[in-house]
Amino acid sequence: MKQYKGLLIFIAAFAVVCAVAILPTKQYLLALIALLAGIALFLTTMLWLMKIADTQEKQMDRVFRENDSVVSLLVNEVTVPALLFNPVNGRIAWRNPAFREIYEGKYIHELLETYNPARPANSLQEVVGGNTYQIMNLVVPRKHAKQLILQYWLDRTEAAHYQRLYDEQRPYTVLIYVDNYEDLTRDSQIRSSAVLAEVERLVSELCRRFGGVYRRFENGRFLMIVEAKQAERLEQEKFPLIEQAHSINTGSGTTVSISLALGVAPRILQSESDARQAMELALGRGGDQAVVKDGLDYRFYGGRRQQDARQSRVKARLFSKALAQLFENSGEVFIMGHRNADMDAFGSALGIMTCANHVGRHAYIVIDGSNSMIDDALRRMEQEGSAAGLIISPEEALHLIQPNSVLVVVDTQRGSNTAAPELLQKVERIVVIDHHRRGADYIDNSTLHYLESRSSSASEMVTEVIEYFADNVKPSSFTCSALLAGITSDTKQFAFNVGSRTFEAAGFLRRNGADLGSVKSMYQNDYDSFVQCAKVVEQAEIRRSGIAISHCGRDVPDNRLISAQAADELLGIRGIKAAFVLAETPEFVAISGRSLGDINVQMILEKLGGGGHLTMAGAQVKCETWSEAAEKLIPLIEEYEQENNEL
Repeated sequence: MKQYKGLLIFIAAFAVVCAVAILPTKQYLLALIALLAGIALFLTTMLWLMKIADTQEKQMDRVFRENDSVVSLLVNEVTVPALLFNPVNGRIAWRNPAFREIYEGKYIHELLETYNPARPANSLQEVVGGNTYQIMNLVVPRKHAKQLILQYWLDRTEAAHYQRLYDEQRPYTVLIYVDNYEDLTRDSQIRSSAVLAEVERLVSELCRRFGGVYRRFENGRFLMIVEAKQAERLEQEKFPLIEQAHSINTGSGTTVSISLALGVAPRILQSESDARQAMELALGRGGDQAVVKDGLDYRFYGGRRQQDARQSRVKARLFSKALAQLFENSGEVFIMGHRNADMDAFGSALGIMTCANHVGRHAYIVIDGSNSMIDDALRRMEQEGSAAGLIISPEEALHLIQPNSVLVVVDTQRGSNTAAPELLQKVERIVVIDHHRRGADYIDNSTLHYLESRSSSASEMVTEVIEYFADNVKPSSFTCSALLAGITSDTKQFAFNVGSRTFEAAGFLRRNGADLGSVKSMYQNDYDSFVQCAKVVEQAEIRRSGIAISHCGRDVPDNRLISAQAADELLGIRGIKAAFVLAETPEFVAISGRSLGDINVQMILEKLGGGGHLTMAGAQVKCETWSEAAEKLIPLIEEYEQENNEL
């Protein structure tokens, strides 16, 4: 019939076209006849088709009427629960006996509270009366009445039971590393064999409690397999092995530090791979913590202690030699730090520029604009004439950078936090140098990376790179002063996060011409900034736990830098253990967190998408006002207070 229908419509259309074609010949009578014939044929065809459709519908209705008893028997006697309901109000119009055993009420949404009868999904799964059902929905169109929804329930209880057993019993991989194994074995006062035997005893006890198995595959490193249900329990208890290791008596002041990594994945091979990635992240964050990788998400536990200062220089030596080879075999070098660069980012950039120039490579420093933190250093460079063509904007860098160039990122490892994130897509050779604890969104495609969370500053790390880069590298007096200013700024004048190597780096810079007067001026505040900082300190609210919270208005120039300075100043007040200062910007609210070491501000701000150090961290929250950001911050502080008894 479809073929005849198409043919008739084609003939009618052809007749109309012929009529239009005849009109220019002025054969009006012939054209009129063709047009009328086409219209008549078209109308006849449509009426004929409508009659055929009506006849077919009547035939189908007769079939259903003749077999209605059979249909009724099937629908009512089948064991699959079924019902019809009105999608407008959810009222049940009809149900079979199987569904009546489940529910006797009048409205479907009273049984399924989260179900929207007006917008039913094609399929959904619900647990009702202890049974699991796959609920299917079909629209029933009606010609002279509002449509209904036919719903039938397929019992999936047994399948759900076996799925639950599979989910609970599938194996997960847990990696356990002794972070400071080298320090424990190097210290002659520590009986390392006894300490490691105690660690293995704790691991064995952990396996016994959670029904897992373990194997030591390297000194101080263990692989544990545990069922998913027990892994969930282990995470709920927040990995007690970390704190248990702290209580091991080493015979000296050294504390045993352990990191755990759990890979949550449906297959054991993927679980092991995820556990390795989680362990790399845990070690990059300083160790002494547990990291769970669940798909693309990471969850962190522990990491509240300040790590001991690093002693080995092997990593610095190896990185310096690798960096020299990379520079020698590449094009121009571009160096950038984080947005709103401070003296640590700027000083370390100058240090890397010195290394690049030493091997004959032209280097540029990319900054996204001046601010009060680096104004003095930039002004001195302009006076000396050394800034011409070396300090460039992100827009200039995009035009100058080439595929064979090297991009060095200093004082940050988060691509979104760099001065020019778009540059990361322009080059293949990326180098990362940073002292912050690693976050989940770190730059993971770097050619070389030097990440050391136990270092005081990026400037300290770059100073060591200069020492080992080549035998005759001679940084200028200004570069040494800028590097020392970076170290001084980040350590709050050598008061926080300082190790023996920090003083050794400062000594190297002083011997090579660092001027203390210049260093002091590079991180001095101007008068207006000092006054604004004092106002922020004055309006701070101090919680009972010793945490201070304040804010800096949007109308204050350089309010993000002032908020960071105010957070530092608040720590100088007796009784304050940590400080959070919020600064409004047009795009977000920036939060600067500082602590004396008892409170891990990085763990708190990390939950807001931030990062940093145990004693110094920051975050950017998508809010219009500081009060909205404070509403998100305060519950996290309260959660941290509840989890830590020392507050």
